[in-house]
Amino acid sequence: MPESRILVRKAAILGAGVMGAQIAAHLANAGVPTLLFDLAAKERDPNDIAQRAIENLKKLEPSRQRTAQPGSRRQITISISRCFPAATS
Repeated sequence: MPESRILVRKAAILGAGVMGAQIAAHLANAGVPTLLFDLAAKERDPNDIAQRAIENLKKLEPSRQRTAQPGSRRQITISISRCFPAATS
């Protein structure tokens, strides 16, 4: 089977649980700009859940050299609309 490659320019991970946060960390470590998004925290900073997940990633071994960025709902909507312009028209 011939080898095929895919170029990933940016990523948005929806869900900052254990799996989502670690997928975001792997992408970030590979040099892919990554936003990590979760539901807005009630009565706190809307990015609190994603930010806490990113902080927890820093405690893992091996340590993460790069980390994902917490993404707001607006950032995620803009990012997705740039990837799929026909879906937002």
